Amino acid sequence: MCKGKSKLFARAAVAVAVVLATVFTVPSPAQAVTVRPGAQAFQIDVMLDDYETEQARRSYWAATVTCWNTGLVGQVTILTQVCQAMVTVCAAQAYYANPRKRAGITFSPGGSWCWKY
Repeated sequence: MCKGKSKLFARAAVAVAVVLATVFTVPSPAQAVTVRPGAQAFQIDVMLDDYETEQARRSYWAATVTCWNTGLVGQVTILTQVCQAMVTVCAAQAYYANPRKRAGITFSPGGSWCWKY
């Protein structure tokens, strides 16, 4: 009976390790969105490239992936869907202003806003 419990415990430990490794793995640079400090304190700028702008304007899932790859700011705001909404809206605004434009988003404690570059 104890042997069965130890196998169950070992399987649970492996499952927990896999989940933790998946959740806390830092995306490689190829997957990471460009994130930099904003102009003022506590601001963070997120800049999408051409591909990310195109995908995020078309797909809420792509915006979710973009937010997740921004790191902590995206992973925190993903819970309230603020990041996905901003990425989707900003990507659409940039694309429809000019298909060669890229979307930029500034997140700050007082709110967030879009810009194009």
